Amino acid sequence: MTRSTMSASNSLTLPVITVQHTYPDVIHEVKEGIIPSEKFWVSCYKIGERSFHGKVLVELDEVNRDLVVLKPEEEGLEVKAEGKSVRLLHNLL
Repeated sequence: MTRSTMSASNSLTLPVITVQHTYPDVIHEVKEGIIPSEKFWVSCYKIGERSFHGKVLVELDEVNRDLVVLKPEEEGLEVKAEGKSVRLLHNLL
């Protein structure tokens, strides 16, 4: 097997994930009480796979009003806030 054949068979295709660029503002405005809730969009593309487009609802927790809750609206999307960043997981990945 040649080196070029080996690298082609071992290549990894990563998905392209696009998130609404204002999502930090959306989270901040909900956390500060400027707006009660809002959504931001997420899209994921991967060669040879079906693309995914979804929305994430941002709202305050019912009990702990200092806690912002991120709720995916589409099945198969998982969203976790980690410090100042948001981690998105989807079965397409």
